[in-house]
Amino acid sequence: MEYYAATLREPGEKLNNDGLMIKAVHTKKRSDVVVMVLSAHKKAAKLNDKIIRAAEKMIYKEADGDIENCLQRLFIRFGKGGLIRRRKNPDITILILKGINYHIMNRGNNRVMRIGRTGATEIHCENVSDASVDYCYATGRLSEGSTLIVGTQSFYERQLGADIHKRMCPQMCIDNETMQENIEYLRSLLFSRGEERPVTAAALCMK
Repeated sequence: MEYYAATLREPGEKLNNDGLMIKAVHTKKRSDVVVMVLSAHKKAAKLNDKIIRAAEKMIYKEADGDIENCLQRLFIRFGKGGLIRRRKNPDITILILKGINYHIMNRGNNRVMRIGRTGATEIHCENVSDASVDYCYATGRLSEGSTLIVGTQSFYERQLGADIHKRMCPQMCIDNETMQENIEYLRSLLFSRGEERPVTAAALCMK
């Protein structure tokens, strides 16, 4: 299998304080793992940066262990019961891809879409019953030739599903450069429709 990736981190009319990371983790005991982390809090650039750095350390520390359980600690550490005091929780989305299996943990207004050959659909999560954490969870399998896009509310709110499919469907995932051109085209559409907020998104295509 081959993976292609593209990212978008645009300021709009204000600075973009979001944190974004895509890492391919090579493991000794199993297939490689791809991890995407998006943290969005418009007033806390240092907090978003801290979340991404914490995720990076966790990933490399647990590369041959349970990355999923390890990363769920981000929601505890950077939630009301952790380091956050008297401010809105950051929106955090974690996507873990192990071969064709994906695992998503999400809190807040970020969204994840799956783009296949015939259309684009949002992946909906279910709330975790554990009272110690505040995120929702989804898992599933991808057919070969699928694209996953993680994005902030500003990326999706004025975006048309048909536009996303046309530009980011697996048929358009020729290489990293083409994917990058296409996600930047979606950005230009957003701004032409009046979007003024910072926009952050990341796309990962599996072929």
